[in-house]
Amino acid sequence: MTIAFIGNQGGKGVLDFYASMVGGLREGYAEVQCVFVPWLDSERNGLIAQGWPESDVFSFENWVQRRAWGGDEINRLCVEYVEVNWSAVIASERAFTDYSFLLGGAGQRQESAAYVTELLVSIVTFLEHVFIERKIRAVVCQTADTLFSHVVFKVAKHLGIKVFAITPAWLLEKGLQGGYFSNNEFMESERMLQEYRLMCDRALSSAEILRVNAFVDAVRAFQNKTPFSEKNRERKAGFTALSPNVWRLAQYLKMNSRRNTNVEYMKISPVRKAKANLLRLWRKFSGRNMFGPPDGGDIPTKSVFYAFQYQPEQSTLSQGIFYANQIALVENISKSLPLGYTLIVKEHPWGRGARPVWQYRHLAELYNVHFCDAPAKEIISRVDAVIAISGTVGFEALVLDKPTIILGRTFFTHCDLFYKANSVQELPRLMREILVDHVFDSAPEREVRLKRFLLSYLNSLIPYFPTPENGRYYGRVLADCLGVAGKQ
Repeated sequence: MTIAFIGNQGGKGVLDFYASMVGGLREGYAEVQCVFVPWLDSERNGLIAQGWPESDVFSFENWVQRRAWGGDEINRLCVEYVEVNWSAVIASERAFTDYSFLLGGAGQRQESAAYVTELLVSIVTFLEHVFIERKIRAVVCQTADTLFSHVVFKVAKHLGIKVFAITPAWLLEKGLQGGYFSNNEFMESERMLQEYRLMCDRALSSAEILRVNAFVDAVRAFQNKTPFSEKNRERKAGFTALSPNVWRLAQYLKMNSRRNTNVEYMKISPVRKAKANLLRLWRKFSGRNMFGPPDGGDIPTKSVFYAFQYQPEQSTLSQGIFYANQIALVENISKSLPLGYTLIVKEHPWGRGARPVWQYRHLAELYNVHFCDAPAKEIISRVDAVIAISGTVGFEALVLDKPTIILGRTFFTHCDLFYKANSVQELPRLMREILVDHVFDSAPEREVRLKRFLLSYLNSLIPYFPTPENGRYYGRVLADCLGVAGKQ
């Protein structure tokens, strides 16, 4: 069996993790062959210098320089990939799109259709070349947080190749670490689905119930912080209106000037980024009073909660792309509420400054929309229902025993306690079922179903954070997943 380890924007840290994974994977399994697929020639050279065979390392940069494809590839992708909506895949890249409707707040470049389609064709044909030439049976990659990694999922699925994406877990048992392999662009895990099906067919033991109850307490106390997330917040993205690269501006601009946008497509436009930083500073200052009371004292008794998700981010761009314009989404939720109900809206703390202030003013003028800046869990505890795209607010709401409507897909949305909306047109019916007909209140075995779901989640985690020093553990789990238990 040949496995491809695909790098992207993570650079050396990701490749070091992969190298550590290979060590764990090969412990006792001599038949596994590993191919590395870094982004840049410099990364390829680094891997070769470490001893990896040249024939086993392919770089995207080299493919682009050779421009090793021809013919009407755009038409071929439309015809052959009947299951893929390429326009939605392209929309998941934030470097040259603004489907988040931030109107300059992200500083994205403006690119032509010719550039975008050629970039997509380059990525697809490169991956096809590697996967087919080396007869790849499984792929290890990052989550669909960039265009490149998103396309990996699409090409691999089209060719019948299993994908294992390294995914950190944020919601954890107290004092423990965790991560898992997700198997599609929505961060869904086949292992979680399998565990959930098994849990639904049996009763839980006393020890399992105690474990789940302790986890529920940990989720209720969760403040979006884990040792892993704190360790990886050195760049301070989201905490201030300024780009984290401001603090090393000269070095960053020098590095940026050398980037080839046909390869490193996230290359910034310095002028646009500078304007975006100034815009965010001004917007954060001028909108500081737009987010509602911090104490939640005036939350109406009949209300529904929607928490803005931070943008531009994977949570909307790949897991809920048709809801990426959250201003339009709040409008549609407002139009879908039963008479007499209020929509409580909270802006994500990291997102303050990204949006034009007029967007908040516009929403605040809607008769049944009310901004509140109380902690999310406090708001959840006081409303009648919650609506989420794919963020952890949905997970937390279910733990707090609130009926929750999910619009996108993510690692927890397979739980049958969630209400799934395939489009905004379904919201009026779902909210009537929840708020008027009280269907959730009469859901059979609600508590035990929740416990089964939570235990299936916990049982699916690898009890280590996905860092290079823990790569061996992930390699061993990958070997089990693949069933490659060959003997030396």
